[in-house]
Amino acid sequence: MKNAPKISIVMPAYNAEKRITNAIESVIQQKFKKWELLIVNDGSSDNTLQVCNTYARKDERIKVYSQKNKGPSSARNTALNLINGDLLMFLDADDTLEKHTLSILVSVFEEDNNIDLCIFAWNIIRNGKKITHKFSKRELRGNKEDYFRNIAYSSNWNIYSGGYPWNKVWKVKTIFKDGMIKFNEHVVLLEDRLFALEAIDKINKLKVINHPLYNYVINENSTSHSSNISTILKQNLYCYDALKYEYKYIEKYHNSARDIAQKALLQGQINCLWFVLRNFERKDILNELQIVINDFRETRFKYLNLKLSIKYILIRLRLHNFDLSNK
Repeated sequence: MKNAPKISIVMPAYNAEKRITNAIESVIQQKFKKWELLIVNDGSSDNTLQVCNTYARKDERIKVYSQKNKGPSSARNTALNLINGDLLMFLDADDTLEKHTLSILVSVFEEDNNIDLCIFAWNIIRNGKKITHKFSKRELRGNKEDYFRNIAYSSNWNIYSGGYPWNKVWKVKTIFKDGMIKFNEHVVLLEDRLFALEAIDKINKLKVINHPLYNYVINENSTSHSSNISTILKQNLYCYDALKYEYKYIEKYHNSARDIAQKALLQGQINCLWFVLRNFERKDILNELQIVINDFRETRFKYLNLKLSIKYILIRLRLHNFDLSNK
C-alpha cells in the first residue's frame, strides 16, 4: 500500500447541497485509502461550501477551494493546478463511486506500468432505476486511435466511452508531460470531450475494463436534461460551438482524423437546424442562426446514417424555400 499510486479526484460543485453528501461519502467509504479529493465550490448560492468544509475539517484528504461562479471547466482547471496524485479522475457532485472503485483502478495500473489510461464501465441511475453500460468485445479490444476517432464522432455518444471525464483514470505524468492540459473555458457544453481528445493524444497505452465503477445520476431538473425548447436550442448551439473548437484542434494536431471531425461538424449542423425547423415557425429564428446556416451550406455532404441523411435533404429543401420567400 505504501508504494501504491495516489489518486487525485477532482469534483466541481455548484449548488449541490442536496446531493454532494452522497458523492463525498462514496469516496470516504472506499477500501483503497490513498486518495485526495479536491472540491472546487464554483460560486454556489446554497450551503454547498458549508457541507464541503464540514467534511474537510474531519478528513485532511478532502481539500476545498472556492471561487466566483465561472462554470465547471474553470472549477476543474482550478483543481488541476493543485493536484498531488499519480493518477487523476473526475467525480461530479451528483454522482457516486462504487465501494471498490479505487482498489480496482489502482490494480490495473499496478499490473501494467505502461498503462496511461484506464476506461471503465458505469451505471446510469434514473428515477431510482439502475442501468449498467458495459463495453462490447470490439470496444474492449480498441486501441488509442479507435477511441480517439469514436469520441470525436459517433451517432451514439456512449460507445467507446464517450467524451465523459468521469469514466476514465489518467496517469498524471503522461497527460501533463510538455504542459498541462486544461478544459476550454470558452466552451459551455462538450468541453470534457475536447479535454479527452487532447489527453488521448498524449498517451501510449490504454486499458478498458467492464467493471461498472461509477454511478451517473440523472437529475431531471438540470439544464443538461431540460425539456424546455429555448434551453434545448441554446444547448444545440453550444454543442455546435464546441464541435468547431474540436475541428480546429483535430485539423492542427490530429489531421488523420479530419474526416471524422468533418462528420461531427455536419451532424452538429443537422441537429441544430433540424430542431429549429421542427420547433419554430418564426423565420426570424433562422436569421439568428445565420452562422450555422452559412457553415451548413458550405459543408460538403458526407453520409452519416440514413436518418441524418434524410434530415440533411429536408433541411436543404426548407432553406431553399426560405431563400425564395425572402426574394
